[in-house]
Amino acid sequence: MRVPWPLVHCLMLPENRDSDIAIAKKICEGLRSGGKECLGELVTAYNELFINFARRRLLKSDILEDVVQSFWEEMLNGRTICAYAHGSKNTATLQTYLIGVLHRRVIDANRKTSRYEEMHRAAENLHETPDQAPTPHHVLAGLTSNNLARRLLHQALLRLSEESPQDAILVRMYLEGLDHRQMATRVGKRVDAVKKQFTRKNTGSLAKFKSALKHLMQSEGITYEDINEK
Repeated sequence: MRVPWPLVHCLMLPENRDSDIAIAKKICEGLRSGGKECLGELVTAYNELFINFARRRLLKSDILEDVVQSFWEEMLNGRTICAYAHGSKNTATLQTYLIGVLHRRVIDANRKTSRYEEMHRAAENLHETPDQAPTPHHVLAGLTSNNLARRLLHQALLRLSEESPQDAILVRMYLEGLDHRQMATRVGKRVDAVKKQFTRKNTGSLAKFKSALKHLMQSEGITYEDINEK
């Protein structure tokens, strides 16, 4: 169901905490009284910003509309706005507060995205392509087509998506078998920029993924030998 938001004039909400709290209290009271239309002020002011924020962080673009729409529908119960309005320890602006809530919903959506089969195929088909600079595949050695390998890849990618969404997108495409040129085409960037971002020695996308994978394995006491035995 799509919420029929009212047509209201576009308002620039002030980046001032006291003013934001006053606005939040007004909306909170309206929602508690059953006046759903009072949320329209926030939708008009922030919807485009929130769409762009979520678009840059979601692993699957086709769920963008649902994630943002669900976020606004969640606001209708009033709990989130009222928590901000009456939170004595809250020091953030309303925009920052709501973006924090939306970010958690984006993370939830990414977690729910089923990628086990994709990881299964990727683990079986990791390979170099002519357009790729040499990459240390031995770091991924042993991640064969078994449940443990798929789970590790899946969780490492989720962890990376929370810390660095853009890097996670590149790694996901890499695991799908795309080369730098194909990655660049998909994300709309220059090939050299994508290649630099992906292969940078200690801070590139692949390096961050390897680090996430290494920490995950260490935290669970798993070695590559354990994976090969599965």
